[in-house]
Formats: sequence, structure tokens, C-alpha cells
Amino acid sequence: MKIHTIKSEYSRDFYATYECEHCGQIEPTKPGYHDTYFHTKVIPAMCCPKCGKNRAGETKEATA
Repeated sequence: MKIHTIKSEYSRDFYATYECEHCGQIEPTKPGYHDTYFHTKVIPAMCCPKCGKNRAGETKEATA
């Protein structure tokens, strides 16, 4: 997922809509935090509820 639109911000906290890079699904407003960890680890690991893929194209059912 990636940030589609930031709806509101207060200090480092924000609320944004997120968009899937694979299927284009736009998720409703969810909270976030402006720091390196959130932008480099949390957002890329978010899975789309429609197609189930994260930014790398991996699904929740990834095999070990």
C-alpha cells in the first residue's frame, strides 16, 4: 500500500487514505505516524484487503 491522500495532520500523527499498487483499491481513512519506521516498514507491509498483496507483491499466505 502507499499513501493516496493525507486527510489531516497534527504534529507527527496523520490520517490518510491508502492505495494498493497492484489493484488500485483505495482504503478508507486510517491513522499513521510521520517517522522513518512507519514509512519504510509499516506502510510497505500493509496488505490490501481486496487482492491480499503488500508492496512487494507478497500475499498473507506466503510460505516459509
